Amino acid sequence: MLVELKPQDVKDQINSGEAVLVDVREPSEYEDERVPGAFLMPLSLFNSEQFIIPTATRVILMCKIGGRSAQAAEQLMNTGIETVYHMGGGIEAWKASGFEVQVY
Repeated sequence: MLVELKPQDVKDQINSGEAVLVDVREPSEYEDERVPGAFLMPLSLFNSEQFIIPTATRVILMCKIGGRSAQAAEQLMNTGIETVYHMGGGIEAWKASGFEVQVY
């Protein structure tokens, strides 16, 4: 099951330590701007067979608008992971919510 989260929910879960954010955009996009604390794992290199989901922390996938994170989530579900989370609207929704991004 793919669970789509709103930026506010993602922010709350990150701030409380319940979740980590994995950015599946490409390195050049990540280098331009990113959500503070997000980890980069580009979809072009994404290997769902080797992706380890920690049991103590929720992993939330994100991209620019939500398409690539949904693709990565589908790959994970195809490996047998029952519930995968992603941020609907991606970094664009994050910014539209008024949340901080790191710009380089």
